[in-house]
Amino acid sequence: MDTSARSDRRSEPFAPGDSVVIRSVHDFGTRGDAVAFAVAGRVVVDDDALAVVASPVGSAVRRRAGVGSGPNGRLVLPEDWDGSYVEDRWTGAAVVRVHPTGSPWSVWRWHDGSDWLPDWYVNLELPWIRTPIGFDSQDWTLDVVATTAPDGTWSVRYKDEDELAFYASTGHWPASMRAVIEQAGEDATTVARERRFPFDADWSGWVPDPAWSAPGLPTDWSVVR
Repeated sequence: MDTSARSDRRSEPFAPGDSVVIRSVHDFGTRGDAVAFAVAGRVVVDDDALAVVASPVGSAVRRRAGVGSGPNGRLVLPEDWDGSYVEDRWTGAAVVRVHPTGSPWSVWRWHDGSDWLPDWYVNLELPWIRTPIGFDSQDWTLDVVATTAPDGTWSVRYKDEDELAFYASTGHWPASMRAVIEQAGEDATTVARERRFPFDADWSGWVPDPAWSAPGLPTDWSVVR
């Protein structure tokens, strides 16, 4: 996804509570740039330094349909997608995504309505761009997971290394792109281990408003300009 060529950038921040959609946009060959995954959410914070979006349980989700050829049958390659989407809803617990502007990752935490759950998820991705309907990014497959154990110890590990290796082996990610992703993973791991922002932030101000209803998706959620 060439963000520099996008014609639908939005400069004005969203207001707290606004319904938005976070999308992962990829190049699907003959189909061009298209949405690989979309999830609705509500804005908690949006300014020049930070975007924080919460997806309450029941928020609308769209994911690609098709037959996966990747590890464990997952849809990994562009040709795995049949062009349609599975309609779904966010389940489990509300998730809050924090994206420091310009960072090649966002940090996710789950809130069960009473407290934060122990896992922190660092999604490696293209820096978010604001669009008229929300935020666009591009998932980079490799992720970092940090966990607080009951005894207070802190552990950090990678997730989905097998998918990144599969992408690279098929030529989907060239060596130069794999290097970018792996460097982002190293940097994110350092930030997590050293508990730098947003790991050291006061997340109490980012707890989803319990009065928020689960948002749906706008009619043009799949349109990429």
